[in-house]
Amino acid sequence: MLKQLAEFDDKCRVRAVGRRRAEFVATASALSITFVFFLWLVLHVGGNNGVRYFDDIVTVLAAVAACAACLLAGKRHSGSERRFWVLLGSALGAWASGEVIWAVYNLVLNTAVPVLSWADVGYLAGYPLAAAALLFHPGMRAVGSYKARATLDGLAIGAALLLLSWTFVLGPLWRHTDLTTAGGIVTLAYPFGDTVIIFLIVLSVRSMTATGRRPLLWALAGLFAMAVSDSTSAYLTEVGRYATGNLIDVGWVAGYLAIAVGASADAGQTVRAPSELPTEASLASLVTPYVPILLALSVITFALELHHHVDRFSWLTGFGLALLVIARQALILVDRRRELFPASDERDGPASGSTGSRLPPENLPEAAPWPQFLRRTP
Repeated sequence: MLKQLAEFDDKCRVRAVGRRRAEFVATASALSITFVFFLWLVLHVGGNNGVRYFDDIVTVLAAVAACAACLLAGKRHSGSERRFWVLLGSALGAWASGEVIWAVYNLVLNTAVPVLSWADVGYLAGYPLAAAALLFHPGMRAVGSYKARATLDGLAIGAALLLLSWTFVLGPLWRHTDLTTAGGIVTLAYPFGDTVIIFLIVLSVRSMTATGRRPLLWALAGLFAMAVSDSTSAYLTEVGRYATGNLIDVGWVAGYLAIAVGASADAGQTVRAPSELPTEASLASLVTPYVPILLALSVITFALELHHHVDRFSWLTGFGLALLVIARQALILVDRRRELFPASDERDGPASGSTGSRLPPENLPEAAPWPQFLRRTP
């Protein structure tokens, strides 16, 4: 039996070392490809045609590589981890099909990609699949007050990001886009979908523990980079300033490759929910949710100082943000009170045979001796 346990431990160590090597190779390759891609666009190598071909081909290959890596990672898992990677791989497959159709329009047909095309079907189909993957994220298994606090943090940060997106992207698109057409609806669908994805990413990261965290962080960082590029490109397309070869294309390539790195580095280790690991909250976990909130409120403040119009949606979002912060602080106070005054102390009493003190018997004060004036009985 001991021999079998030793062999199993050796196999686990060998697997972990192999995965660390795979992560190192994948990380070095992803950084190198991203750097070369960035330089190619900046230096405009090969002129307009060279940039178009290089941009579209590398983006397609990165999306396909990420899709394959996620599906392979799903085979190494079971349960919610497998569903997470398989659904994420399916989302990447949809996005890869959109990239292929985009490349066909751009390179084969040599025509501008219309605002409403079959490529949009692939891109938009990836959003619900990615959202479903994040809902099956292992961090979502947390329960109790930790889950409630993480949900409030996610809602607050999501509201802050929505406020920022509305100020810089969604608001201008909403005011200048014709929503009576399918093209206008599709244009707005991208930043709205990106806001939902970012909200779920924040909630997932807030709920994660250190066990098996790094591969998932790679994947979530990749989704975040893609969401930022999506929202930015939607705005630039609407104002007529986007074309293949724009520097925001680096976000898609970097995002696909980051997801591929995370899937390659995953060693099939089960990620435990925070409720299974009773650790104290760190200072960073308490302070981090306030960063985007302060940023969003600063945007409203500067808009008022510059005498810019702050619409009703921004005011309502800011008000909801303040309520979420108050609810978060109230929950922290309730949890702190439960720690200081456990319910078990309240239930203890004379009827249960308890003295009402939490001190162990050996630390209880000794009973006073009988008074000396009492007569000893024979």
